[in-house]
Amino acid sequence: MSEPYPDCVARFYDIVYAQVRNGVDNAYYLSKMASAGGPVLEIGSGTGRLLREALRRGVDAWGIDVSPAMVERCRAQLPPDARERASVADAVSMRLGRRFALVVAPFRVPSHVAAVEDQLRLLDTVHEHLVPGGAFIFDLYVPDLQLLREGMPERCDFDGAWAPGRRLRRFASSLPADLARQTNRVKMTFVWEETDGEHRDTWEFEMSFFFRFEIEHLVACSRLRLEALYGDFAGGPLTAESRELIAACRRDG
Repeated sequence: MSEPYPDCVARFYDIVYAQVRNGVDNAYYLSKMASAGGPVLEIGSGTGRLLREALRRGVDAWGIDVSPAMVERCRAQLPPDARERASVADAVSMRLGRRFALVVAPFRVPSHVAAVEDQLRLLDTVHEHLVPGGAFIFDLYVPDLQLLREGMPERCDFDGAWAPGRRLRRFASSLPADLARQTNRVKMTFVWEETDGEHRDTWEFEMSFFFRFEIEHLVACSRLRLEALYGDFAGGPLTAESRELIAACRRDG
């Protein structure tokens, strides 16, 4: 990612995403990790929302993230003998010295890779880190054309307590997309209470969006093979109503 996470994102990540994301993809990815039959790498492991549970279930799981703050918070929540399993690395250029039966990139990781050459490098770098027959699974959001054209007015998508008696709110908005570059600019504002009063911090970042045939073409240009595209985490087909796009790829040799 070109824009680093502010400290507040790592600090409140688990609290916010336990409400806004965990119920969407946790069971799917944890099931895939548990049945991989070998070591698993999670790209964009963040604070460890999936990595921690995978390790608890006995999976030989490892995680990387580009954010030192995220990795530090993840390690602090892992058992001492497992802390080396989370490390700072960029998936586009990683050289981990081991191969995996499964690599997963949950929650829009490729959307944070802007240049096409880097998107292809990401796919080929994953290929290098897979054992023959190993799988790569990632997900993206299906573009909402009206939302991209008009942008999203600011709205509060989280309002709760981050500590007893301490309120936390997160506000999200986006500008109209740059359709020529296939990117949109997202803004998240965190407002929280401390003993000395209310604090506020803002994170702005750019995300790329992709269409179905674009993903098919990117994978076809890489060393991976696309096995399937799904429209939900239950393995349903990709349709006009789908909001998720899940890509399952394979290394043949």
